[in-house]
Parts: sequence; structure tokens; C-alpha cells
Amino acid sequence: MENLKINARKIAIVAVLSISSLTGCKKDEIKIEPVTKTTEVSEIEFSKLLQFISITTTAPKDQIVYNEKNKEFVVYGWYHKSLADVQSEYDTANEYKATYEK
Repeated sequence: MENLKINARKIAIVAVLSISSLTGCKKDEIKIEPVTKTTEVSEIEFSKLLQFISITTTAPKDQIVYNEKNKEFVVYGWYHKSLADVQSEYDTANEYKATYEK
């Protein structure tokens, strides 16, 4: 009988530990902010974005086309990058700005 109580206690401890480890701690929710889409781009900003794409993709500027309808850049005719994505990457490209925009 004593042996049965010890086994039941061990099983209960293992069950409690298993349940508590499976539930774990609640992780903080990561808040993802949407990329703001700009519909109009100034001529100066457009030339900066074009230069940025040219340098980061190592593509000559004549191989980069801006599709006004879809609001995206097309590099070499097959690589599509939306205007919002390029603007977002450009805004966070501190090393690029320090190197190429002195």
C-alpha cells in the first residue's frame, strides 16, 4: 500500500510538471505596423529611390523601370519591388545613406 502511494505521488508530480511546461509563459504579442503606402512621389524622392535600387541590386538605372499603374519597380524585367517596400527599405538604410548620400 505504501508503494502505491509513492507511485501515485510520482505520477501526480509528473502530470503537474507536464501540464505546466506545456502551457508555459504567455509571450508578448508582436505588433506589426503596416507599411504606409504613398501614392505620389516627388521627383527628388523618385531619383533617390531609383539610385538606391540601382546600388542595392547592382543594376544599371536603364534596367530599372517604374510601373506607375502597379506602383512598383521592375529590375531586369523580372524582379518586382513595390514602391512602399522600396520606401520602407530606404528609410531604414542608414549605412547606405552614410555611404552614398554625403
